[in-house]
Amino acid sequence: MKLRAKLTVFSILIIALAITACCIFVVSFARENTLKQITEAGLAQYDSFYQALESRNLSDGEGFTPLAYRSYLQYQFRSVEDCQEFVFQTGEDMLVNNSGIDPDALLKNGSAVNAKQIGNSSSGVQYFTKTVGTTTVFVASDTIAVGQTKYRVSLVRDVSEETRGINDLAMKCALTGLAVTAAAAALIFLLIYQSLKPIRRLRSGAAELAHGRYESRIPAGGRDELSELAADFNGMADAIEASMDELREKTERQQTFINDLSHEMKTPVTSILLCAETLIGRKVPAETLNRSLERIYDQGVWLERLSQKLSTLVMLQGDIPLRQESVSKLLEAVETGTADALRESRMELLIDCRMDTLVMDFDLLRSALVNLVENARRAGEPGQSIEIHAYDDRIEVTDHGRGIPKEEIARVTEPFYTVDRSRSKKNGGAGLGLALVRQIAVSHGARLAIDSTPGRGTTMRLIFDQGKR
Repeated sequence: MKLRAKLTVFSILIIALAITACCIFVVSFARENTLKQITEAGLAQYDSFYQALESRNLSDGEGFTPLAYRSYLQYQFRSVEDCQEFVFQTGEDMLVNNSGIDPDALLKNGSAVNAKQIGNSSSGVQYFTKTVGTTTVFVASDTIAVGQTKYRVSLVRDVSEETRGINDLAMKCALTGLAVTAAAAALIFLLIYQSLKPIRRLRSGAAELAHGRYESRIPAGGRDELSELAADFNGMADAIEASMDELREKTERQQTFINDLSHEMKTPVTSILLCAETLIGRKVPAETLNRSLERIYDQGVWLERLSQKLSTLVMLQGDIPLRQESVSKLLEAVETGTADALRESRMELLIDCRMDTLVMDFDLLRSALVNLVENARRAGEPGQSIEIHAYDDRIEVTDHGRGIPKEEIARVTEPFYTVDRSRSKKNGGAGLGLALVRQIAVSHGARLAIDSTPGRGTTMRLIFDQGKR
């Protein structure tokens, strides 16, 4: 069952129950009030008749024949004003019955009887209301002593008209309740139908998202809960769209990364295969053999360095645990790691350390600085010097080489991007060094800044957040 059907059904049930309860209350109140009026009027009339009958000082029948005495009592009884609804009897002998109903028989049938002391009654008047056939009667009954004999005096009043009014009221309440329930059901259905329109729009929006149309939004007017839900849904759609755009961009970058990696690895792998093919299955001069082996070794070393850098890039995608380390020891390790290459290039490394400690990952930051020194070495010429300055919140690596064109500076940190591809391959570069340095800087809460002038040299700065110190 749909939500609007459930809400409509439950709302109608609640309204119907409320109207029914109100009708029952109204009818019960009307019935109670009517019966109270019937009882009060009946008992008042009974009391008046009973006292009037008592005041006649009825004879005990001495000196009368039974038939004459019976006629005497009937005459006295009928002489009392308003006797038309009264019954006068003793046992089963009915002297006067103006109602046609035997009240004594009703009492013997176990009717719900109430008793009330009125007038000079000694035992209290018994009274009740009962339906006999299609007639509803009010009965009030008590005994009166005439000589040594007790007679029962009963009021039997037809109250069908009054009780019929209660039944009519009950019918009117039922019909009115049905009409009100039907009208309320129609109004509730329309109200719920209109109120749930945002849910239908939410459903439509969810379907749009499910089909990949992440730009779809739901109109969210108003200030009710459903409008707030629509606004939240739009916020979720914004987040999904942003995530999908980011994922799409990341996928494109990864695809570019893979394409560039494939391109970078193609040359050394091809060279290795060609050299291996030259050596397999044929005799070659010793000079060619040595040259081919050296070529295979060089290309293998280059591939190894390339894979190490790629592994490092992948590792840098997660959080890196940092701790306080000595900056002077870090620079000593960088100097040791680059000494052989600088000696072969006939270049000198000058270190100026005015920083005590830094929160870092020692090995990763060493790798970043080694990469910067290697880049400086490749950019320089024999006899030139490379300088490392550590002070305040930064570490700088400066060379006096060929520099970087201004339009290239923004791209040199992209993976596999090199300013001079032929020279980079010749020197063992893969275009991954600065990308690696930038990733390491980010993992340390730092940034990489590049200042360069073509023909005069380049300064690479790692600028750290003071909070990392």
